[in-house]
Amino acid sequence: MHGGGFCKNLMCVGGLVNGSTIQYTLQSLGRSKLGWISIGFGKQMANAPMVIMWPNSDGSITLSQRLAPGEVMPTLASNLSRVATLQPALSLTNGTNPKYTFTIPSDGSTQPQIIWAIGETNPESSATDATLLIHNGYGSTTIDLAGTLAAGSIDPTNPAFTLGQSSSGNGTSNPTSGTGGDNSGSAGMPLQTYEKYIIAHAIIGVLGFLLFLPLGALVARWMRTYGAVWFTLHWVSQFVIAMPLIVVSFALGTAAVNMNDSIHLNDPHKKWGVALFVLYWFQLLLGAVIHFFKPRSNTLNMRGRPVQNYFHAILGLLIIGIAFYQVRSGFRTEWPTYTGRGSVGNAANIVWIVWLVLIPTAYFAGVLLLPRQYRQEASARLGARKL
Repeated sequence: MHGGGFCKNLMCVGGLVNGSTIQYTLQSLGRSKLGWISIGFGKQMANAPMVIMWPNSDGSITLSQRLAPGEVMPTLASNLSRVATLQPALSLTNGTNPKYTFTIPSDGSTQPQIIWAIGETNPESSATDATLLIHNGYGSTTIDLAGTLAAGSIDPTNPAFTLGQSSSGNGTSNPTSGTGGDNSGSAGMPLQTYEKYIIAHAIIGVLGFLLFLPLGALVARWMRTYGAVWFTLHWVSQFVIAMPLIVVSFALGTAAVNMNDSIHLNDPHKKWGVALFVLYWFQLLLGAVIHFFKPRSNTLNMRGRPVQNYFHAILGLLIIGIAFYQVRSGFRTEWPTYTGRGSVGNAANIVWIVWLVLIPTAYFAGVLLLPRQYRQEASARLGARKL
């Protein structure tokens, strides 16, 4: 017998080769409520033939084959070259790990590209063209159907489990790890590799964007009237310390998306993350230009501070503001969506709120030193004119 499977953050898929037919089983890991579950054949959602299944209130199961032109709700497809057939006797709609099985003619590939998705909201209709609400987990990968099944390999008919594992097939035992190093199971199971990357991405990103960037801004706001040392502390905090942290955090986030076979730039957190990364580097470049290339009118006539200095300060505050948004969307939305482990504890939200109050309060309290700063700058301009 040949077949294989994979487990991702919310579901597992098994494929069993039976001559010219493939038997696919889609199984929930029980981390979230199952409204519907699906796979598609292709690298991305656009034009990938999908098989979507969901349970109905009368105990029956609906199988719907659909297509979509892009990342929109797929609609009922017709005249498909491969028609899927539901296998209700091999499916299970109750228990911790419900599973849904169908057969479909093989396309000849032993390592087909698969997209997968799972949603929490049931269509509440047995109609094959029922409206589907957006998924809460999805991704793309390949499934190896050429593997020889043996004890310890993923069970393609019960893919949340391995062959030889003690399980009655009723979906009540704890799932074990699937192929490709993807641990499956409930929220209490060990962290998968990509989840560890997400945690490291979050911690390092918080240190870079919400500790050392605000620290550099506070140094510039509070210490510039007490000597030139402020600038050294400012650039050390903003560049020497924060830059490596931000680069590593960005790299870890990108790697986590790749490991989970997810799509880049498909949600606000990912898009704002890239924008924030670009803005940070632009801010560094702007700071260097302001420091090393003084406008001639300013150095000779000394008639005030250049407008780019104000822009630099405002942009810095904007970056920190976006970073606050990013951190919260990360632990409130991104983490539960891509891991299925539920929301981060409320303690993180409390710390975020406290920090959100403290940093702006400390910065804008430093605005009280502006009159002193302007007097010092006016005195410096006067001294320069005399020279």
